[in-house]
Amino acid sequence: MESKVTRYSAAAVIVLAMTLVLFGPFGAPGNRDVVLADVQQKVNSIETLIIRGTKTFTLPGEDNEVFEFAGIKGEFELVKYSSAQHGLVEEGYAGGELIYRFTFNRPQRQTLLLLPRYKKYGEFPATQAQMRLLENLTAKGLIRLLMEGESRRLGRDTIDGVETEVFDFQDPGTFKDLLPEVIADFQSIKGKVWIAIDEQLPIRVEGDFTIGKSFMTMFHDLNLHEVNTLGDYNVELDDAIFDLTPPEGYTEITLTDMLRLVPTEAKAGFIGLGIAPAGFVFWRRRKRKKATASRK
Repeated sequence: MESKVTRYSAAAVIVLAMTLVLFGPFGAPGNRDVVLADVQQKVNSIETLIIRGTKTFTLPGEDNEVFEFAGIKGEFELVKYSSAQHGLVEEGYAGGELIYRFTFNRPQRQTLLLLPRYKKYGEFPATQAQMRLLENLTAKGLIRLLMEGESRRLGRDTIDGVETEVFDFQDPGTFKDLLPEVIADFQSIKGKVWIAIDEQLPIRVEGDFTIGKSFMTMFHDLNLHEVNTLGDYNVELDDAIFDLTPPEGYTEITLTDMLRLVPTEAKAGFIGLGIAPAGFVFWRRRKRKKATASRK
């Protein structure tokens, strides 16, 4: 017969094995896995966020050659300031020079674009579609996309010493109807998200956009690869970051300025479509109406 010592030893081994699985270095279900519902609950409490990363435009089919226009290569270092209350600011730098600054002011529903090299600015009202897009670009929108869209777990990875779980996603529809195709022909987006296992928060996002010939791409087919590093959650942001006042010495972007950017071979078709001039005229009329009303 089996001795009591043998039986107790066997039981002890089973208990030890269960303890290691449930609480030991192998991790426990719910403690060492990313649970998207928990992640969503945490990101819902995020009010402010600073994002750093890169944005690179390349020509498809040409060994990923970086697109260059007017002496500026289409690869930028990014800094983004996001506020649930105030909106979003994106700054793009090349070689330490600020090339563009985009401000979306949520309360005023206005957008300001600055081009420091040319001392030019443009301002226009934000549409409902742009507001929805802004939501999708936040950590909250990103996790919602993972939960509601086409996503899958790819496994584990370590980013800067942080253990993460990686998800991929596809979203062919979010950007499709944002603007007329002649302005920005977003065709698809796919990407990956790295979520820290201990913090249950996203720390890195990579996205690949396919963009067709449009004003945004100077009428070239382009690929856009963007990398965002997230980490500065709920930091204090100065309200002035989201100010819509153009800097002193800047002048408005005119229709003539816009047409200078369009390649000669595409200029006739662009004007024939009438979208940019029509939008420009509408915007001018809107501003004149406001000025007239203020004088009454």
